[in-house]
Amino acid sequence: MQYTGLKDKNGKEIYEGDIVKIEGFINHVVGFEDGAFRWMNVGPYLPIAERISERECEVIGNIYENPELLKL
Repeated sequence: MQYTGLKDKNGKEIYEGDIVKIEGFINHVVGFEDGAFRWMNVGPYLPIAERISERECEVIGNIYENPELLKL
C-alpha cells in the first residue's frame, strides 16, 4: 500500500487501500488512478485533496484486512 502523504483527523497515515470514514458521507476507499490518489465510491472520482480535508476523515480499516466495512 502506497502512502498518500496525508494523515487523518487522529494523525494516522492514510494509505492506498484504506477505508476512510468521511464526516457526512459513507465509507470510502483511497485509490490511485491517473497519477493521483482519489476517494473511490463518491460518484465520479473525487481528487483526494479536493473538498475534503484531513480534519474530516478517519481511517477505520483497509480493504485487505476489513473488507466487511465496504458493506456499510
